[in-house]
Amino acid sequence: MPRSCPTGAIASWWSGSSVSSVWEKTFRDGEKGHGFLPNTVKIAEERREAAWFFFWTAWVASTKRLDAEVTYTNTWPADRTVGNVPTTDTYIWTLGGVLALLIVLGAFVFCVHYFGIWYGPAKGVPLAEKLIDMPLTPSQFKAAKFFLVVVVLFLLQTSFGGLLAHYTIHPAHFYVQLVADLIPYSWAKSWHLQLAIFWIATTWVASAIYLAPILGGVEPKGQGFLVQLLFGAILIVALGSLAGEVAGIYGWMGDWWFWLGRQGWEFLELGRIWQILLFAGLIAWLLIVYRPISNHLKLGHKDEFNGLMTYYVLSAVLVVFFFGFGLLYEKGTPLTVADYWRWFVVHIWVESIFEFFGVAVISLLLVVMGLASARGALIVAYFTAAIVFLSGIIGTAHHYFWYGGPSYWLALGSVFSSMEPVPLFGLVVRGLMEYRSIRKEGKEFPYRWPLLFLIASSFWNFLGAGVFGFLINLPLVNYYEHGTYLTMNHGHAALFGTYGMLSIALLLFSWRGLVEKEYWNYGILKVSFWGFNIGLALLTLGTLFPVGVMQAWTSFQDGLWVARSAEFFTRPHVVVLGTIRIVPDLTIILVGVAPMFYFLFKTYRHLKPTEIKEGESVWERLGVQL
Repeated sequence: MPRSCPTGAIASWWSGSSVSSVWEKTFRDGEKGHGFLPNTVKIAEERREAAWFFFWTAWVASTKRLDAEVTYTNTWPADRTVGNVPTTDTYIWTLGGVLALLIVLGAFVFCVHYFGIWYGPAKGVPLAEKLIDMPLTPSQFKAAKFFLVVVVLFLLQTSFGGLLAHYTIHPAHFYVQLVADLIPYSWAKSWHLQLAIFWIATTWVASAIYLAPILGGVEPKGQGFLVQLLFGAILIVALGSLAGEVAGIYGWMGDWWFWLGRQGWEFLELGRIWQILLFAGLIAWLLIVYRPISNHLKLGHKDEFNGLMTYYVLSAVLVVFFFGFGLLYEKGTPLTVADYWRWFVVHIWVESIFEFFGVAVISLLLVVMGLASARGALIVAYFTAAIVFLSGIIGTAHHYFWYGGPSYWLALGSVFSSMEPVPLFGLVVRGLMEYRSIRKEGKEFPYRWPLLFLIASSFWNFLGAGVFGFLINLPLVNYYEHGTYLTMNHGHAALFGTYGMLSIALLLFSWRGLVEKEYWNYGILKVSFWGFNIGLALLTLGTLFPVGVMQAWTSFQDGLWVARSAEFFTRPHVVVLGTIRIVPDLTIILVGVAPMFYFLFKTYRHLKPTEIKEGESVWERLGVQL
């Protein structure tokens, strides 16, 4: 079909094309070489509609607009055979992105020295030693069960990630063929993505419940009962949504697929009713956690620690609020509008607001552990917030250009992307310096492993979100690599490396205060720590990144469709890298998650007693008033 074909001619061309018959046969009979099982789409009308959608996306990507020399997707994806090559704006704003990073780095170095953010000794609140011996409140005791759910979800999520990687090289096949026959690629991908959000979010929920009485200084009446209700609600939503996704994939939901089954949007796989219930549960979590914390805020202290707590509360509110943007599209919403709101969740919620919440949590923990001053942590938190809202919210715009937005979106997106990790990396480095000074004095630091996981989170934030993110956000690179393993490499290093490690740090910080100190096992945590980090390094640098480079080069030479084709993954070098990926996957699962699973379930029997009653002052038992 000619590139300048008007929309009115599409239907007549479609009626005589072979596209529909190809997809009819594939969806009906299956094509194991491409991962399609028989009856992937069972209803003939739905097969025809899916084929039409695929044709339409190809048409808008390759057909010139009537009033411009670019296609409806700004000549993306790359394919020289149809004239899809980078525009002039793509080259210009690639330079703009590099310049912006240099300016931000310079401003950050200036602020550190001008304001003396990390000069002098830390003056954090000396809570670390006292929390080890503090008895528990009812809500804290009940929060321990959340962490057991976390590690079960974590083990399940990483296992499905390994299965997903295997399917990429060996579509529709597994060592035990029954597994491949029962679990299609779409099931494995849906659970792998959804479980990642579930276990990370549940960790944040549980750690906030543990911290709330400590920060607020009181255990409100009925707090333990509310926490128990929240635990039951989380289980219902998690299990119900996961089961619904499987039922939706198999077509068992009928017309209810959108509401109770699987919406099909990446990171928003769960059905709409489960999504609404999850949103309501997050609001309930906010109210539950705010009950004790409000006691502190009402005291009206004007110090930096109170400001840091206010920042923490605000970040938690935004985590809940921005998840709500995923409710602004409906079942029949046009693709571009629905995808716009989905990106609000994927990019702004997962990347920007998570970063906002992450710096609040890290700042608070470093101060509580006595490794940073409240003043220094608060300044870094404010600085990070400014960069997050500029680079995160505005930086999302670099996605808009590729599906047809004006070129100024490319300009804004490339300039403001990939700045978030700069101040956060500096803050955790300051905590590491303080930890080294403690060790030089010959003292044993009780929160060593939570701190090391915080440092790991910062490192992967710098590498995954900063280096890898900056690399693929440059417009010229993004043009050729978008949708390749370079994107996946950035996603794994940033989501698991940054927020996964942060979540484990929060889990261990809370667990250190929940469990009797004589049952704390440094050895098994050391194994788990290196299992996670070595496994993730092998996964990203050893497999995903080199395959992504090969894909980007193939996209440049032959077009993105070749780089994304099933035939690409049968190339000898790609097969070798895909096969040896079993090493990092098993390292993460067996050396990282499994020891953590064993440690939590073994020590759960040795939780500290619940001696602080409802209404009693927690600060009096601690001997500290914040």
